[in-house]
Amino acid sequence: MVNKVDGDITGAVEDAVTYPILVKEVDGYGSGSRRGGASNLSGSGSLTSAAQGAMRDLLGWRYRADDPKGFLAALNKAVDVKETEGYIDWVWNTRPFMVQADMGEVTGAQASIYKRAQISAEQVFLLLNGLTPLRPDVDKEQAESMRAIVRSAWNELVNELAVVSGPRIQRVDLYFEQLLGSSNPTKISTVFEQPETVEGSLGKLGERYGFNRDIVLTVEEEQNFTNFLILVDYTASLLRTWHAQKQYLVRDSKSNKYLGTQLVRLSEELAVIVESVQEVYAAMDSVFFGPEERQVTVLNFGKSSGIEPITVAELLQWIEQFASVEARQLIEDSGKDGVHVVNDTLEKLNGMLDKITGKS
Repeated sequence: MVNKVDGDITGAVEDAVTYPILVKEVDGYGSGSRRGGASNLSGSGSLTSAAQGAMRDLLGWRYRADDPKGFLAALNKAVDVKETEGYIDWVWNTRPFMVQADMGEVTGAQASIYKRAQISAEQVFLLLNGLTPLRPDVDKEQAESMRAIVRSAWNELVNELAVVSGPRIQRVDLYFEQLLGSSNPTKISTVFEQPETVEGSLGKLGERYGFNRDIVLTVEEEQNFTNFLILVDYTASLLRTWHAQKQYLVRDSKSNKYLGTQLVRLSEELAVIVESVQEVYAAMDSVFFGPEERQVTVLNFGKSSGIEPITVAELLQWIEQFASVEARQLIEDSGKDGVHVVNDTLEKLNGMLDKITGKS
């Protein structure tokens, strides 16, 4: 038994010596240094990462030692300097959302339906809170349970419609399905004419509260019943608007989208590109393919490609600089025209990367 164990250990050691794994520890942010490798802030790796993460979260800017102009531009956007009675005030510009580049916002179809949902929700909650059961044998706990479900669904529905990069279509449809029994207006067409026929959570709410025309006896009871019908009508009407507008919010290649929401999504995608370049730097550093070697390693695309040779460092710097600074500036200055320029450049860069990886 001892000989067998010794043999296993000896074999494992021989394998490790014969097939070594060459890696080294790298800093997630500092490993992307170029031209001398001086991108690390002074201090330990953990403090460096924390400081760089704070700048990214607060300024929407990723730390780069060779980009002081980008830092100043992000800082000027985030802070206003005002002079008041001889004193200098620094005013922080709080943003309603935080993405890598603050290029877009809720506009167009999303702004329209969100505003309508927001206004409707105010009335819906008032109506919902004021409902009283018509059934004398109502179970109060069950009634309150269903009221809470309807309130929660409406609240989350409004919150989802406010998401800056666009609401998740499936989630909005799910809340309408929970409230009305379906997210397709044609399947609940009778609800628009007879709200009391509603299904879903609203239908269960009406059932538990005893909202039925046949048992209404007084004007007060009819007003209570009417409030329930108005609540259903608000929900069904918002569904109809959502069904008509959600085509502008679906993540597809159609060109009839509103600019604001699309710019936020583009900003997020550009941030992913920058992050991917940082990950490439880290991966290269971990196998000892450092900044100096990247600077002299030339990529040849072949004479037939029509693309001139470029070093690894130059290509990665180009991609990172374009995604983090140039593309955002183009879009900010030129709007849709800038988006077309950004698209052309990204296609060019993508074609070069495909040549390297052999995809084309």
